Amino acid sequence: MEFSSSSSSSSSSFLKSEPQFIYDVFINFWGEDIRRKFVSHLHSALSQSQVKTLINEENLQEGMKQEERMRAIAGSKIAIIVFSKSYTESTCCLIELEKIIECHQTFDQIVLPVFYEIDLLDVRHLKDDFGKALEETAHKSYSGEQTEHALLRWSRALNKAAGINGLDIRHFMHDAELVEVIVSRVQTKLDYAELSITRFPVELESHVEKVMNKGKDREEPEKCYC
Repeated sequence: MEFSSSSSSSSSSFLKSEPQFIYDVFINFWGEDIRRKFVSHLHSALSQSQVKTLINEENLQEGMKQEERMRAIAGSKIAIIVFSKSYTESTCCLIELEKIIECHQTFDQIVLPVFYEIDLLDVRHLKDDFGKALEETAHKSYSGEQTEHALLRWSRALNKAAGINGLDIRHFMHDAELVEVIVSRVQTKLDYAELSITRFPVELESHVEKVMNKGKDREEPEKCYC
């Protein structure tokens, strides 16, 4: 199966204006084992916390156009990337990663990497089987120069994602504890995002009150506020 070399570059057209958020969280991952052991529990915990969550494999219809998947990612406030040993075996997963990094750089989409049974350095430096699987995926999905272009794009995206402050399963006693921390962090970041959105109107109201008070006090000379 081959993909067009313009697959990732064409996605930039969706970010020309301020994104219209549809989801709170998009979960990017690969692997049935990861879904059953970790992602399903994370998805359930987020849903119970009233966090509107989209999963790349489960919620997106099979055969869904790449363009629609890219819009779904751009329409999410937070992207959770679950890195595992099998992550680089999926072309779709890697293309989604490119889009997530693009959204992070373009409109500061919040990105939370989770390293599940894989070392951060393996992701950043494409070590051992993780790096070999990336090359195999590129050769399987592309041909000619497109293969090298894909490898370069994916390597950069993986390196950038690994450089973002994330969570490592090895620092927690079990999956449940990690899920709890992720849900708490997501809720905090969503609350902060809402405060950032409403901050300007609150300040504007404060300035209006100052102007009205000035009109009442004619004895003081007007001051210039820059």
